[in-house]
Amino acid sequence: MSELDSISLWFSTLGLQFNTKKCKVMSFTRRRLAIDYSYTINGSVIDRVTSNSDLGVLLTADLNFRPHIDSICCRALKSLGFVMRTMNEFKPSESLKTVYCSLVRSLLEYASMLWDPFVVIDSCHLERVQRRFLSSAAYMLKIIHPPHDYTPVLHALNLTSLANKRVKDNLGFLQKLIDGSINAPSLLDQVNFKVSHRVTRSRVPFTVSLHCTNYGKNKPIDRMMRLANAFSVYLNIVLLF
Repeated sequence: MSELDSISLWFSTLGLQFNTKKCKVMSFTRRRLAIDYSYTINGSVIDRVTSNSDLGVLLTADLNFRPHIDSICCRALKSLGFVMRTMNEFKPSESLKTVYCSLVRSLLEYASMLWDPFVVIDSCHLERVQRRFLSSAAYMLKIIHPPHDYTPVLHALNLTSLANKRVKDNLGFLQKLIDGSINAPSLLDQVNFKVSHRVTRSRVPFTVSLHCTNYGKNKPIDRMMRLANAFSVYLNIVLLF
């Protein structure tokens, strides 16, 4: 009896029915030809898919997050359209900022530690949504700014670029992982603290493995450690040995 059938049997002993129609098979690989194996539960073949959404993040077989970025930008633009149609009702800048962050920006930041883009075109695609909001906000709030430069609008609304916010979220996640606020032992095992046996000029807190591809370089934990090394002066990480 396969392990999948054992799970189905366990559900039955609990008085629950295992719905095989909602089960999907998805293989993650960077190879062009993936191993195609048919999985069954109680004799029913499980459908194989190349992409699927899990907890709000669109995953693809090759772990390319561009489809996810395209999806959230599309959803964010639809929400932004609603905000822009009703923004006359939110004259104070704080009210306008709250509505935008709640309905639009939250879509562009959710789980960004996982899919943080390393390609410029994807990052610009995300920033384009916020620039559209800043353009309308500048007109409504009469904020003077140079053409195509919305930095004064960001300062007036006390906002940051989405790229800078993702850096902050990456560093915050790593900090919480280290101090135990996030209980994820499997992720913590991947954090490589740098312990020098002699005094060196290097003061970075982590050792990051070298990668020959951008895909490997953007591995979430490695990305976080690399950012932490770059911003180590601003971090408050206390290591006890």
